[in-house]
Amino acid sequence: MEDTMIKLPASELEIMQAIWTLDEEGEKFISASLVMKRFPALNRLKLTTVLTLITRLQTKGFIRTDKLGRSNCYTPLISSAEYRKFAYGDFVEKVYRNDRLDLFSALVNDEALTKEDLEEIKAMIEKTENER
Repeated sequence: MEDTMIKLPASELEIMQAIWTLDEEGEKFISASLVMKRFPALNRLKLTTVLTLITRLQTKGFIRTDKLGRSNCYTPLISSAEYRKFAYGDFVEKVYRNDRLDLFSALVNDEALTKEDLEEIKAMIEKTENER
C-alpha cells in the first residue's frame, strides 16, 4: 500500500488521527458525530466540513464506510503505523535528501530533548544493535 499512499493535507490528517485513536481505543462504531464529540478541537469545523474530509479520506483509500442504520461508520484501512512510516520516509527524502544521519543529528542536538529522552534514544540504539 505504501507505493500508492499519498501525503494527507493537515485537515484530513487531523480527522484521520481522530479515527485512528478511536479505532485503537476499541470503538466499534466510529461516526462523524462521535469524532466531533470526542475531539473538541474539531468543533471549529462544521459537521458538513468533517463529512467532506471523511469522504476525501474514503476516496483516497484511508477508510471504509459502512452503513449502520441511518448512520455511517468508518473503519481505517491504513494503520497509523503504516502512515507514520510513509510520512517519515517522505519527510526524510524531501527535507533531509535521504540523509538519515543528518536527521538523527538534528534530533540528538535538539535542545528540547531532555536527558531522559537521550537516555531512551541510547537504549533504543543499544537494543537495535543487539538484535542485528
